[in-house]
Amino acid sequence: MFSFVLPMWDSDVTARAALEQSVASNVGDVGSGALMAGVVGSLEGSLRGEVSRYGLSVDGSYERVFQVSLDPARLTPSDSASARLGGGAGWALSPLAELSMAAAGYLATRLGVRADDALAARDPFLSGDRLQYTLSAAPALAITASRRSSVRVGVGYEQAGALSADDPAAVGIDAHTGRAEVSTSFDLGALDTLTPELRYEVTQYHHALLDTELTRGAARVHAGAALLSESHELTRNLSTRVAGGVTVASPPPVLSSRDAVISPAARLGLTYVEERYRLTAGYAYAYTSLGPRIGFGHEHEASLEASFRPARGGATRDLIVTGVARFSTGSAPVAANPPLHLTPGAAAPSREGSLSTTTALAGAEISYPLFRGLALSGGVDLEYVRAALDPAPSAGEAGGSLRSIVSAGISGTLSTDRHRTLRRDPDGAWDDERRGAMIQGMPSGRWQAPEPGREPDDGGDSSGEAPPARAAQADPRATRDAR
Repeated sequence: MFSFVLPMWDSDVTARAALEQSVASNVGDVGSGALMAGVVGSLEGSLRGEVSRYGLSVDGSYERVFQVSLDPARLTPSDSASARLGGGAGWALSPLAELSMAAAGYLATRLGVRADDALAARDPFLSGDRLQYTLSAAPALAITASRRSSVRVGVGYEQAGALSADDPAAVGIDAHTGRAEVSTSFDLGALDTLTPELRYEVTQYHHALLDTELTRGAARVHAGAALLSESHELTRNLSTRVAGGVTVASPPPVLSSRDAVISPAARLGLTYVEERYRLTAGYAYAYTSLGPRIGFGHEHEASLEASFRPARGGATRDLIVTGVARFSTGSAPVAANPPLHLTPGAAAPSREGSLSTTTALAGAEISYPLFRGLALSGGVDLEYVRAALDPAPSAGEAGGSLRSIVSAGISGTLSTDRHRTLRRDPDGAWDDERRGAMIQGMPSGRWQAPEPGREPDDGGDSSGEAPPARAAQADPRATRDAR
């Protein structure tokens, strides 16, 4: 006989499936209208032990597209598909050190992109359908230096590109990005945390935009940033975060100037959470990547995420409305092609042009359970993307692209944890990693997918204790039973 010890693991698995019908309109680049019908599914699982945790999440959708445009000359893709894969693991190396690993993958056609898809690349110069992908991985080591300080060291890799496209030139790898960062957090008191941070990244573009005639080519950008952030709990329900610093990057390609780019960086974040409402707002300014097929530039970005229960009372407690909105505008210098023949006496034209981009996204969803495990849902998704070049290209401006998708469906949920078959209250569904990644995650403040398998009360607070606004929600079972 052989004796062995089997550790006790806390685990849960949740599966969801839905039938969905959608209507897309004003899709200027792939058709003026389409009716879509298909299925949506997701699977989440996690294992948690005393010194380790593992998580995996998979979700995807497939819809058949039927053209409803009155213009037969404009073709609509026959299929709409998307898939998202996320995985995470964490190991307690000692009482003071933890190693974590997070990975994510994203795949979507043009009509499969939604407003809350953070890994989606939106290129205003592309037309037609395109099956894009994004892959990322990020290991990190967190060390508790003292009762009031901690150190985090992390590296990351991201790749973006396309597996197929109507335009053969849009197929292949668009960009590789490698990152390294180190930060130290100091608890100044019960309500304040100070975090100095250093970051470095190098991005290799394969289809960067080089000039105003839409010439694309290879480019490499090195960028380093030094930031200092301060977070403060204003009240039990309201917290803020302010960060500032400087970014130094290599000069843009093609242009005659070889001087390094020195730009300020700033971030502002606000979080409000209570029993029926959850709100996260952020603003960021940085010299960062404007897209895997564009290059680096100066960007302003604002974001808003909300979740609330509009009606009181037990009969409507599970009616939940969620929404997300993001707006960004960017600018970058590009080369200009001056005319070969000038009017006598005319001033010499500039050899440098400019690019400006605008992206506006909004999405909302409402879900109402018929009974435990079965719910009706409806949603709307809006996307506006536009780019302008000065001087304008000889082929003409591409113009803006506005798309709207309205969807409705019915979904079923099975889970080993009965509490996951119903939507959780906005305060009980709080996720520290999602908030932290959205406000702190990237130099531009872009949202990053949370690590699957981590409970809401296992977030990134260096002190290991939930702030007052979330302390009462640490145990979702106790919260729901108490109400």
